[in-house]
Amino acid sequence: MCALCNALAVFALRARNSMKSFMRRAAGVLLPMVCALTAAFSGCEAVGEKVNNFLENDSNIGKNAPAVMGTLADPRDFAQSEELAETEISEEEKAAARAAEVLRKQTERAEEIAAGMTAEEKIGQMLLARCPENAAEEMEKYAFGGYTLYAEDFEKRSREEVREFTREIAKAAKAAPFIAVDEEGGTVVRVSKFGEFRDEPFSSPQLLYNRGGTELLEIDGSEKARLLLSLGINFNLAPVADISTDSTSYIYPRTLGQGAQNTADGIRAMVSVADKAGIASCLKHFPGYGENTDTHKGAAHDGRELSEFAGRDYIPFEAGINATEGKTPAVMVGHTVYDVIDPEVPASLSAVIHKELRETLGFDGVAVTDDMGMDAVKEYAGEGSPYVMAVLADNDLLCVTDFETAYSDLKAAYENGEITDEILDIHVIRILRMKIQYGIIS
Repeated sequence: MCALCNALAVFALRARNSMKSFMRRAAGVLLPMVCALTAAFSGCEAVGEKVNNFLENDSNIGKNAPAVMGTLADPRDFAQSEELAETEISEEEKAAARAAEVLRKQTERAEEIAAGMTAEEKIGQMLLARCPENAAEEMEKYAFGGYTLYAEDFEKRSREEVREFTREIAKAAKAAPFIAVDEEGGTVVRVSKFGEFRDEPFSSPQLLYNRGGTELLEIDGSEKARLLLSLGINFNLAPVADISTDSTSYIYPRTLGQGAQNTADGIRAMVSVADKAGIASCLKHFPGYGENTDTHKGAAHDGRELSEFAGRDYIPFEAGINATEGKTPAVMVGHTVYDVIDPEVPASLSAVIHKELRETLGFDGVAVTDDMGMDAVKEYAGEGSPYVMAVLADNDLLCVTDFETAYSDLKAAYENGEITDEILDIHVIRILRMKIQYGIIS
């Protein structure tokens, strides 16, 4: 009988390293059995002590199976505990299966659309261009993935004029485009800056969080989404998921000004409310801006080790990515140079940084570059094309002002074999899948 006890104990202990659902069953059923057996057979004290020590020192098992630590007198307790565990597991499994099925259908549809595109159209899809004056004409020529609108695109237009402007762009596109904007709130507002669209600009997320926590962020986010969607805008390049607690740093006013967990809570709330409203979000600036200088004006350097990001900077990004069942569709990679991680290039051009995003954080959505016209990128491109470097680093969507050069460089790289059909398809399918996810493409 002692051999049986020991076998059960070993089996239950090994269950900790198995899949999550099996671990809960093992903790809720097998371990109580072991404890009961050790109580019944006096020769098994050592096994019982091993199991008790395991439970006391494993916080994950302890949280998922608190009944194990209690008395074992009433077997109905175990039945009830198992029933609750089954319910929880069932809901998790259902959600995972539902999300996987939706993703499968979206991917199939994206592949179908991509198969009907020319290489030139696929290259155009990878560019999120700064909106020019002749927007519809350029859209028809280049088949852009979309446009980013800035303050000047709203300044002298009424609501109806903006709606008509975005409708014209959509009509000219071969594949329905992103109409994007940076409407963070606070120091970065493109739309609400003007009284035609809102009585006063949207407040900064930092101010809102300090006054009313995540509840106020959700109220604000819901109104923001309604306004943008009413103007034909379907992609908000926000929220800022960076952590900064230094009030003198460049990025601080745009952050929540909180530590990792509070920032994660705020990011989760903002992404969720936008998703429910039907507008896509973009977390920025991966892997974390930190307290670094302004990359618009030159290279910013960060001397931290890669391991330092996991316990701090990654937390809000993980929260935002997993805030919705379908996962956040886009993450913007910044231009900071991380000297210990990849000292040769800024994050936006670094395959190492993108591998972290894809593998460590499990992100399979659209990786977006920060504005490729910033000085921080120009300094590192050398004689090569920063646009080609960005694609080869695993960016899907490039934010560009000089879209003629960007398009020309990518087309030349395709023609000389540096960018292959396979590479184009990987990126374009992610972009199309995101558009399908948010109903931009049916």
